[in-house]
Amino acid sequence: MARPLKVFMRGKSITQLQEALRRMGYEIHDQKALFGTDTRDAVKSYQKQKGLKTTGIVDDALMKEMSGEVPSSAVDEKEISNQSLPNNQQEWDALIRLLIQKEIFTQDEWDAEKSKVKPKSLI
Repeated sequence: MARPLKVFMRGKSITQLQEALRRMGYEIHDQKALFGTDTRDAVKSYQKQKGLKTTGIVDDALMKEMSGEVPSSAVDEKEISNQSLPNNQQEWDALIRLLIQKEIFTQDEWDAEKSKVKPKSLI
């Protein structure tokens, strides 16, 4: 993306932005590939939710974040450690309950996945 995306712009980058916003649950009724007021309001809402300055303008870094890409420079290896993972069965159970409660997956999906687990001795 050569320049920041903002209201009244058109193009493929706007379509990608709108698709990313829709995947996150934002309703956009603007014409496809047109950065209209719905797209701007969705961007502002996203920025507010993330604690960012609510400009309604999308630069490269914000677009990557919204698309699910994380620039390698933004990943702090110190933050990635096994210490952040649950340490025991109770913590794992709590995590699963939370993921089901937040509707990341359903109980049926979890049960189906558990049935696929094989003991290490069979692997």
